[in-house]
Amino acid sequence: MAAKAPDYQPVERENHSTVRVGDYLYMWGGGQPGLPKVHNNEKKKSMCSVMEVCHLRTGRWEQKPTTGSPPLGVRGYAAAAIGREIFYFGGWCNHGDCYHNSLYSFNVDTFKWKELSPTTSHHGPMMKQLCDMIAIKVNSEDYLVVIGGWASSSNNTPKQPGAQYSGEGLVFSSQRYNEIHFYKLSTGQWISPTVTGDRPPPIHDFTLISINNSSAILFGGSTANGSSNNVYILNFSDTSVNCSKLSNPGESVQWPKERFAHSSVLIHTSSGPNLLVVGGFLWSVTPTTNWIIVFGGKRNFSTIISDPAVIELRYTSNNDWSTSIIPLDQYQEKLQERRREWEASQPVQPEDRRESH
Repeated sequence: MAAKAPDYQPVERENHSTVRVGDYLYMWGGGQPGLPKVHNNEKKKSMCSVMEVCHLRTGRWEQKPTTGSPPLGVRGYAAAAIGREIFYFGGWCNHGDCYHNSLYSFNVDTFKWKELSPTTSHHGPMMKQLCDMIAIKVNSEDYLVVIGGWASSSNNTPKQPGAQYSGEGLVFSSQRYNEIHFYKLSTGQWISPTVTGDRPPPIHDFTLISINNSSAILFGGSTANGSSNNVYILNFSDTSVNCSKLSNPGESVQWPKERFAHSSVLIHTSSGPNLLVVGGFLWSVTPTTNWIIVFGGKRNFSTIISDPAVIELRYTSNNDWSTSIIPLDQYQEKLQERRREWEASQPVQPEDRRESH
């Protein structure tokens, strides 16, 4: 079930994630046409046993087969990368109230799945979807951090001490959570950290982006009060997390509108890191040019989008931004053009200067 035609494009999908490792994007799962509404069967396993891979240097997609058993939480899962491994947590099973709190790893060299922590109602985070996850490194140890989410409150794991669970504004027995859990890779243990400061409320469909190895920024999401535009800075140790809510300065700054189910990326420029809130993924073509690769999602909560889009953001000399759309049929041409422009703008090094005699 692999595809490698030059004009190949993945099928439309939503509630998926795309993770960058090196010069490749890895896209798995999501709600797709024909995905069986069952816990598991051969067709579902077959559809979930492929990885969509985009080579950033060419803009071309390829569908590649995987080995091992893929996660059952195919929609609304959380994903993060450490080295050559991508980790997948939780998700909705695409039928009924079937949610997961399993943790899987996917190796981008062997294309093999491995279950690290099974779905269970006995320990760990709630079985849920629409949470988010990042990787941190503290005292040379790798951890995964899982925050928030929502799912059914029935037949779920024990509540985390200090966390809040709210069903306000949700139907049936669903609840939002503001749980924060660590997973320590070296021991395979779930940890409940001490939480201090301005803990976000029960929330889902937000974005959580790493700033460095031990801090992150959380923006937006859906809460009991509706869509949010709050910003939180989270600082982690091996046993704790401190949350600081940034104040909205009002009219002096163009603060973003409330939103949920968005995407965010951190762009590093000469003036410091900038958080970009938009759909899709980001790739630095040059230090001043970034391309956002957008794939999938829903339009007007109904139509699933299939056509990829490439949005170019250029950081100008007067600390401003310009944006444009890169046509897919001009991807490689524009990529080479931008790199030539960047090389031409760089000063000639002394050892490269030659005098004519």
